[in-house]
Amino acid sequence: MRVFRQIIGVGVGAAITFSNAAQSASAQSPAQSQDSLAPSNQLVELGPNIRSTSNTAAESASHAEQSIALNPPTGPEQASKPQQAAPASPSTLSQAGSTPLRGLEPTQTQQPSPNPPNNVPVPSSPVPILRGTPNESFPPLPPRGILDTKPPASLEPNPNPLLFPTNPEDVRIEQTEPITLQQAIDLARRNSQVLQIAGQEVEQSRSALREQQAALYPDLNFQMDASRSVTAGGELGVRAQQRFNNSRANGTGQPAEQARENLGSNSLNSTLQLNYDIDLFGRRRANIRAAEEQLRLRELDVERQAEELRFDTAEAYYTLQNADGQVAIRQASVRNAEQSLRDAEALERAGVGTRFAVLQAQANLANEQQQLSLARRDQRVAQRRLAEILNVSQSANLTAADPVEQAGSWRLSLEESIVQAFKNRPELEQQLVQRDISKQQRRSIQAGRLPQLSVGGSYNVLGQDPDDPNPFATRGWADGYSIRASLTWSIFDGGAANARVRQRDADIAIAESRFDQLRNQVRREVEQAYFGLESSFENIETSEAGVLQSREALRLARLRFQAGVGTQTDVIQAETDLTRAERNRLSAIVTYNLGLSSLQRAVSNLPTNNLSDAP
Repeated sequence: MRVFRQIIGVGVGAAITFSNAAQSASAQSPAQSQDSLAPSNQLVELGPNIRSTSNTAAESASHAEQSIALNPPTGPEQASKPQQAAPASPSTLSQAGSTPLRGLEPTQTQQPSPNPPNNVPVPSSPVPILRGTPNESFPPLPPRGILDTKPPASLEPNPNPLLFPTNPEDVRIEQTEPITLQQAIDLARRNSQVLQIAGQEVEQSRSALREQQAALYPDLNFQMDASRSVTAGGELGVRAQQRFNNSRANGTGQPAEQARENLGSNSLNSTLQLNYDIDLFGRRRANIRAAEEQLRLRELDVERQAEELRFDTAEAYYTLQNADGQVAIRQASVRNAEQSLRDAEALERAGVGTRFAVLQAQANLANEQQQLSLARRDQRVAQRRLAEILNVSQSANLTAADPVEQAGSWRLSLEESIVQAFKNRPELEQQLVQRDISKQQRRSIQAGRLPQLSVGGSYNVLGQDPDDPNPFATRGWADGYSIRASLTWSIFDGGAANARVRQRDADIAIAESRFDQLRNQVRREVEQAYFGLESSFENIETSEAGVLQSREALRLARLRFQAGVGTQTDVIQAETDLTRAERNRLSAIVTYNLGLSSLQRAVSNLPTNNLSDAP
C-alpha cells in the first residue's frame, strides 16, 4: 500500500509538472531554454529594469547547482577592489561572458570566452583602472557649457514662484514621465530653488563689492535751491512802524504816514561740491578686499550647493530605483506564492496533499501581497521625493528610466582620493576665505583708529532779485568757491575699537580651527565612502551566487513537494530565501551606486561635474 501511494504521488507530481510546462510553453517563444518552461525549474526574473553585472542567463539551474558545490564564489579577499591601480586586461573583462560596464569597454574587440560547464559566473571587476583619472559617470561638457539632456518639456515648473494652488485639479497627477539620472541632474540644476537663492546671493555680494569700490572715486554733488521769501519778522516790523506813525500823527493832528510795505525776495542758489577721502593707512583697501573675499565665499557656496544638489538628486534617484526593484521582487514573490498555492491545491484534490499545506500556502500568499502593498507605498513616496528635489510641474510624476546596474568604478586609490578631496572640497577653501575676511576686517578697524584725512571743494552761484525798487538794494548774480581739508583722529573711544579687533582675532582662530575640523571630516567622509564602495562591490559578487543558489533550492523544493517527498514548509522557506537573495542583490547594486555617488561627493569638483557653469 505504501508503494502504491508513492507511485500515485510521483504520478500526480509529474502530471502537475507537465501541465504547467505545457501552459508555459504556449506563452513563451521556442528559443527559450527547456529549464525555463517548467515552473518548478523556472528562474524568476525581476524584469528588464534590474540587470545583473554578470551574464548568468545562459547557465542552467543544474549547472549552477554543480558549480556552487564545486566552485564556491570568490571571497572578499580575492575580489577586485576599487583602489586597484593595474588596468584590467581585455581577457579579464570578457571572463565568464560578462559584459563590461558602460564606458569601461576594452579598446580592442574581444570574443567572450565560453563558460566552463562547472563554473559559476561571478561579476567581473568594474575596472579597468587608470590611476589619477576620476570616474566619468556624467555627460560630457556640451559646447554651450551646461548640461543639456533634453528632459521632457512637460516637467518644466510654473514660472510663477508664488503660485498657490487652490483647486484639487491643480495638484492632481496627470502624467508620469520616465527620466534618466542625467536628466534628473539637469532638471535639478535648472529648477532648484537652492541654486537660485545661492545665485542671487552671489549677485548681492557682487553689488556689495561694487559699493566698496566706489570709495576709490570722489563724491561729486550738485545742489540748487530756488526760493521766494516774505518774512514774518518784516511784516511785524511794518505793523510796528505803522503804529508809531499813527501815534505821532495823533499829537500833531495831521494824517499818519503809511509805513513801508513788507517786500519779498527771490533767490537762486547753485552749489557744486567735491569730496574725497584720502586713504592714508589702507582702510579703504581693506574694506574692498573684505568684499572681494565675501564674493568668493558666496561663489564657493554655490559650488558646494551644486555638489550637494547633485548628490541629493542621485541619492533620490537610486532610492527610487531601489523602490522599483522592491516592487518587482515582491511581485515575483507573489507569483511564486500563487504557484505554490496551485501546487498545494492540486495535490489536495489528488488525495495526496493535506488541507494544512493549502492553508500554509494561502497564508504565505496573503503575507506576500501585504509586502507588495508596502513596497508600492514606498515606491510612490520615492517618486514624490524625487519630484520635490527636481521642482517639476505639480501635475507630473516621475519614474526611473535607467536600469538597476553598477554605475561605474572609482579609478583613484584611497590616498589619491583623500589628497584630491583636500584640493577640491569648497568647504575647506571657504574656511580659508572666511579667515581672510576676518583679517581684512581687522585691518580696517585698526586703520580706522588712525588719522583720517578728507579734502573737498565747492563752487557756488547765487542770484537774488528782491521786490524792493531801491536801486541800491542787494540784487544780481555772483559766484564763489571754497576749499577745505579735514583731519579726524579718534583718540579715545572707550576701548570699542580694541574690542572689535579682538572679535576679529577670535574669528580668525575659529576659521582655522574649523578648517582643521573639516579636514579631518573630509578624510573620514572619503574613507567611509571608499570602504563602503569596496564592501558593496564584494556584496554584489556574493549576492549573485546567493541568488543562483536560492533559485536552485526553490526548484528542488518544488520538485520534492510535487513528488510527495517534501513539505509545503520547505517550499515556503525556499521562496523566502529567494526573495531575500534577490533583495540582497538589489540592495548591493543600489548601495554600490550610492557609495560611488557618496565618494564623488566626498571628493567633489570632478572634471565632469560641470560646476563652472552652475546657474
